This record gives sequence, C-alpha cells and structure tokens, in this order.
Amino acid sequence: MKRAIALVVSSVALVGSQAAMANHPYVVPPATTPWVFQGEVHVEKGIELDCNATVTISGPNDAADTSPAFNHSDVENLSATITLTGGTLGLCSSVNVASIPAGDISYVSTGNSSGVFTLHDVFVTTITPGNCEGDITAVWTEAGVDTLAVSGVLPAVSGSDCQMEGTVDLTSPSSGNTSAPGDSDHNSNHGNNA
Repeated sequence: MKRAIALVVSSVALVGSQAAMANHPYVVPPATTPWVFQGEVHVEKGIELDCNATVTISGPNDAADTSPAFNHSDVENLSATITLTGGTLGLCSSVNVASIPAGDISYVSTGNSSGVFTLHDVFVTTITPGNCEGDITAVWTEAGVDTLAVSGVLPAVSGSDCQMEGTVDLTSPSSGNTSAPGDSDHNSNHGNNA
C-alpha cells in the first residue's frame, strides 16, 4: 500500500512539474538574431538629458525544451544591453547601463498583445556623483510598430535617484511576438520535453 501511495504521489509531482514547466513566457522569433529597439529616452540624475537609446535583447533558441519543437527564446534566458548616445554635448554616452544577464529579465502578460518586461537590478554609472541600481520596467505593445515603453526610478547609491523614461520601437526583426500562459497564442506544449 505504501508503494502505491508513493507511486501516486510521484505521479502527481511529475504532472505538477510538467505543468509548471509549461508556464514559461517566451518571444518569437527567437532572439538568436538579437531584437533591436531604438528611440528616445529621457534620463535624469541631477541633470536632464534626452538620449538616443538602443535596447538589444538576445537569447538562445529554446526549441529543444518543447514537444513538438518550435523556435522561440524563453524570457528567462534573455539578456539585454541598453546603449545611450547623443544629448547635450554628447553627454548621454557618459551614462553607462550595465548589461542585464540572463535570469534578470521577467515578463508578465497583460493580454494577447501586451505585457510588462522587468529588467532587474540594473546598475547605471552616471556622469554626476553617485551611481544607481534598481529595476526598469518596459511595457510591451504589439501594434503596427511593436514598442517598449521604458520607465524606472533607480535608487541612488549616493546623491539623487536616477530616472529613465521613453519609448523605443522594434527595428529588427520587423515584428515580434511575446507570449505567456493565458495568452491565446501561447503554445500549450511549451516547456514539455520530448
């Protein structure tokens, strides 16, 4: 009897783990060819700058984690860089945003064609005294042009807090899709191993 109970418990645990695995948000097409967003963002820490921003998101093709396989990148495996240029006297290039490694990006769907990416623990080296570290949110909207509306108040290591706000448009690939559990376009086999 104990073996039968153990078998049932093990089976339930296995089914539960497969269900959990199937709940990963992902992007299509895969970000093996990086997704590039460009636009203008307003940054502030003591001084205000309007900067040209390039946000680059990349990640592996995670098709191997699905059965049947399909090409995509899991959000949890994405990494990102944010590059700032331009601004008054070219000062934006003096604001350095550290690369965001895989595992520091999450996504929550707000509908079939929108959601919120969060870039966690972003470290910014500024041109005014003190640096900042905190989270940046990026609201994803799939429309005629796919966009990220970026915003965040990053607490200062010293001095005033950093602020970043603006909208960047997806320039490459020409369009993309972000999907999460509950979306009508979410692949029900996502996360299941063959």
